Amino acid sequence: MNLEGHVQAYADQLGRPIIVFDVDLNVVAFSVHDRDVDHARLAIILSHKGSSRAKESIRKYRVGYAEGPVRIPPINGGQARQVAPVRHEGHLVGYISSTIPEDLLHPDVDEDAVLDNEATREGRVQIGVILAAMALGIREDEDRSLRLVTGLLTGDEGQRARAADELLTAALIAPVPHYTVISIQPPSVAESSAATMRLVLDRALVMIPVFPSLKAVGAVIEGEAVLVVPYEIDASKLGALLEVQAFSGLRAGVGGAHAPLTDAYRSLREARIAARGAVVDPAHAGVALWDELGLDRMLLQLPLADLAVGDLPVSLQRLLTAQSGPDLAQTLEAYLDYGCDAQRTAQQLHVHRSTLYYRLDRVRAIAEVDLSDGAVRRELHTALRIATLAGLR
Repeated sequence: MNLEGHVQAYADQLGRPIIVFDVDLNVVAFSVHDRDVDHARLAIILSHKGSSRAKESIRKYRVGYAEGPVRIPPINGGQARQVAPVRHEGHLVGYISSTIPEDLLHPDVDEDAVLDNEATREGRVQIGVILAAMALGIREDEDRSLRLVTGLLTGDEGQRARAADELLTAALIAPVPHYTVISIQPPSVAESSAATMRLVLDRALVMIPVFPSLKAVGAVIEGEAVLVVPYEIDASKLGALLEVQAFSGLRAGVGGAHAPLTDAYRSLREARIAARGAVVDPAHAGVALWDELGLDRMLLQLPLADLAVGDLPVSLQRLLTAQSGPDLAQTLEAYLDYGCDAQRTAQQLHVHRSTLYYRLDRVRAIAEVDLSDGAVRRELHTALRIATLAGLR
């Protein structure tokens, strides 16, 4: 009998529908729900994950340490629930949750005798065997992916070739003309969570390939989620994924397309540089693409963390340290961005052209520069960008 069969048999023994979770409260299976289902239970089934309240209740009532089912009182007017730990060879591998019928809530009714008997205990044993096997399979898949992705992206030429051959032979990734690598990073290693990075990796593998039928592969390598994706990715979906509250703070970089698969390591280098741009420049909105970085491809490889205001050209130092410097620097950057076109710059800044000219005169006076000099404009434009990337503005 497969997992679904054991789950339905267990539910039939209880006379109530059940949901089976793994140890991380991901929904693994559920029985037929042919009766009225409360909104909380329906939300769990549809999202395939236990709610934060469910997790808190399981911790609060120490279900993971119990020998048998634990009764959890109603939450916010919902139904009382019975949650039973599922073990295999003494190790916790999941939980079984069911609602408790009203007729069993009466003080004179022996709830445990009805809901926990020899048949249900044996049912939990059988489900535990399957959950343990599933968890082992998932771990083995993760270990294999980690080994192959690491070999492909960080190994020497021979390791890259062997990893690429195994990935393609085992159909772990689709054979296509080129591949793109994505790097998803936490703000710092100290702030990374293995569970969060694994979850964002799994969701990204499903959500972001433009052609979902082409299989992608990924792994969490030292706190960094790395994906190798056939063909293209949907950057907008990647951005939307990182806007989810659980992934707030994560930033992503997308490398360029490379072929053959053994050259994907080049895309990883580009993705990591792009991710650095997503971290230091809010304008990227969490996702930076190598193909769109322009001059930043080189600037992001500078030791930005070591730079100080004193390392900038003296003209820009004067401007940034002046009382109105930050606003004037913004005006100057816009003026340079738009090719020194005063009319277009004024439109983009939503100011009158005379106001723009006044501000530019102030820039000339404070920075002591001639904005008609092309070399000066190049120096200021590049230095302003470096100041932004280095967090000096």
